[in-house]
Amino acid sequence: MADYLIRLIRWCFDRFYREFAWTYNTVAAAVSWGHWRSWVLAVLPFLHGDVLELGCGTGHLQLALADYSAVTRVIGLDISWPMLMLTRRNTAIARLVRADVRGIPLADESFDCVVATFPSEYIADSQTLAEVWRLLRPGGRFVVLLGAQLAGPDVYRRLIALAYRLILPSTPVAEADVPVGASAVRLLAALEDAKLPARDRWVSAPGGAVYLLEALKH
Repeated sequence: MADYLIRLIRWCFDRFYREFAWTYNTVAAAVSWGHWRSWVLAVLPFLHGDVLELGCGTGHLQLALADYSAVTRVIGLDISWPMLMLTRRNTAIARLVRADVRGIPLADESFDCVVATFPSEYIADSQTLAEVWRLLRPGGRFVVLLGAQLAGPDVYRRLIALAYRLILPSTPVAEADVPVGASAVRLLAALEDAKLPARDRWVSAPGGAVYLLEALKH
């Protein structure tokens, strides 16, 4: 019964990302106490040059990167047509690519930075990380915003933690009810295997803090 419920929740989550993509911003704002966009933009100081965003979603980061002086070129990638359409509405100048992250149709060593914010389980897949390594130039940076810590009411934070447990049941809750503990360990190990050794840190952000992993291609 529990396995069936988990599969059902994941199926609903997948529908939310595709057919019901138009609800994404509203739901994201609700679960973050209104800080979702600010949390996503916390990665900006870590990005420069030519940037590829994996899972660009509704385009919050794409819009910000278009006017970010440290960035020279931006491409947003997502497998969901509805999400790409929403991104296009947010910023008409974005260059967008529809593709699976495990097979990205872009040239080798063409980016200074690859970034993903609040990605799902695909981010630790060996094929995904092989593609990231291939696309990064020597000295390039891979930045992953893996989770966040909400400095809101305790009851509310516990409800959000419960939602994460239902969606990602194998991921225990880390400090302050933040669901990044096991996912971070898994991703750090996968990055090491992919020749992208990383460091992790908490970074202050509006309404709390975000959990970032930063890997460099040597």
